[in-house]
Amino acid sequence: MLQLKVIATADVPAVLALQAQCYGPDFLESAEAFQAKLDAARHLHCSYLAVDGDEPLAYVVSLPVDDGELPALDAPTVAPARAPRTLYLHDLAVSPAGRAQRLGHKLVRQVVQRAQDMGLARIALIAVQGSQGYWERQGFAVSDVDAGSAMAHKVASFGSGATLMHRALSPV
Repeated sequence: MLQLKVIATADVPAVLALQAQCYGPDFLESAEAFQAKLDAARHLHCSYLAVDGDEPLAYVVSLPVDDGELPALDAPTVAPARAPRTLYLHDLAVSPAGRAQRLGHKLVRQVVQRAQDMGLARIALIAVQGSQGYWERQGFAVSDVDAGSAMAHKVASFGSGATLMHRALSPV
């Protein structure tokens, strides 16, 4: 039976295994980096793992961030947001079995609902590995980034073709 649960520290090995199925080597993050993101959003319930019985099928990691403060790929530490207006969707990974169940769409819907429940104005993400079209179908649009800015450097750190995207939220 399919279940969405909040990611806990004990789930990090399953998250790492899913990550390895879905991403190229340049995008693999350490257990320390995942734990830092979970710790920055502790008790806010922003990251979810989809499981069928004991089989992990997909996950999404997100956390509230202050304007312009997106965590770097594989960042070993992440400071909790002080006055967040944005939920940063850092990572979505779906196994082949999970894709057949449209778990990516379900997890994105869960994150959108959580961001609205928190009263946040938008969701932001950095699209990688040619995923911009997927995110556009989920309601995201490309964000303008000033060349040479700190944000442009952060986006570039995710590799060539990385694109900052956002989705404005309606108040509930």
